[in-house]
Amino acid sequence: MIDPLVQRAQSGDERALEELLASIAPAVQRFGVRMCKDPHDADDVLQDTLLSIATHLGEFEGRSSLTSWVFALTRSACARRRRGLKNVPHVSDDAVPEAADPGATPEDRAAEHELAAALTRALDALPEEHREVILLRDVEGLTAPDAAAALGVSVDALKSRLHRARESLRTALKPLLEPNAPKPSSSCPEVVALWSKKLEGDLSQTDCTAMEQHLKSCPACGVACDALKKALLACKRSATAEVRPEVQARVKAAVRAWSAQQ
Repeated sequence: MIDPLVQRAQSGDERALEELLASIAPAVQRFGVRMCKDPHDADDVLQDTLLSIATHLGEFEGRSSLTSWVFALTRSACARRRRGLKNVPHVSDDAVPEAADPGATPEDRAAEHELAAALTRALDALPEEHREVILLRDVEGLTAPDAAAALGVSVDALKSRLHRARESLRTALKPLLEPNAPKPSSSCPEVVALWSKKLEGDLSQTDCTAMEQHLKSCPACGVACDALKKALLACKRSATAEVRPEVQARVKAAVRAWSAQQ
């Protein structure tokens, strides 16, 4: 069933359209920043995507979720933008925001900032197909079916890619999160992959119990799983950026100019 706000926007209600686009904009901006690796190009991706949504909203029939449809459009806009770039600069460490904890100590805040900066570098270094699946699933919180629809792959393919991406992210953050971790033994299972499958609900109760028992007796695997948990929590916390007022104004002006031509 199509959301009433979407239905009002489809019927020509300009206020509803503005409200819908405003609610979508932060996630589109975050995805654009991480995929284009440049804030200015992300601003262009945001405008292109929101104009595309406004232009084609009448074609949206609700057969997939609005979220997966929006991210499919965003992904296309990012791809068009990246094809026009030769030397892509990295996003500054400040591009990944911190979720401020009012009760945190200065030391805690410094550690959170360090992890946020490391997460930026780690995401930038991931292969594109790993970066986008992490962004959709672990930053934006799309369901596996919605993320799969946005990427145009099956749910099974999405999950397979996601498990590899999470392992790559954990490996990239290992110097920070596991600086003195003991080495696992040759008999240890691929516990990080198992934990990722558990998060997706794809681990049998028997395998889950066996993994949890192993973690109790293996410090190396326990540290590895804790590192993955911290990495994914950092991903979740990074989904807090808002669209800058000047960008909001530019996008609104573009959408209103488009509306006036209809």
